[in-house]
Amino acid sequence: MKVILTQDVSALGKSGDMKDVADGYARNYLIPQKLAVPAAGGAFRAWQHDIASREEKRKREREEAEIAAQRISSTTLTMGVKVGEGGKLYGSITAKDIADALGRRGIVIDRHKIDLAEPLKTLGTYKVAIRVFPGLTPEVTIAVEPKG
Repeated sequence: MKVILTQDVSALGKSGDMKDVADGYARNYLIPQKLAVPAAGGAFRAWQHDIASREEKRKREREEAEIAAQRISSTTLTMGVKVGEGGKLYGSITAKDIADALGRRGIVIDRHKIDLAEPLKTLGTYKVAIRVFPGLTPEVTIAVEPKG
């Protein structure tokens, strides 16, 4: 029996997948537990429409991510910080600081998407990767300079 999963089912598939399962498994478990609906008539047409709209949404998100990636890779952030002896910073520059600086330039990025192994603690120029979309990680240039 062909069914369309309404929720993720371990060892079977993810929500929205169409699967061919044994009749008893579908009638006695999947359908009563509201984990799937029979793939017949209206449900099948709705599933096809859903796949098309999901693909369109993913394509639109990819295009937006490519535009953001171009803006990020052409951006250089200059961070002015207080400096002690030997070029050591008072404090450090974290992913949150980078996200805030990008936000002031109109590029909204979640701080968790910034690949910064550890905070920046010395003067210099750094390249930091930002994950904007799967397979798309542009690098922003960060110049850490003394303030004043």
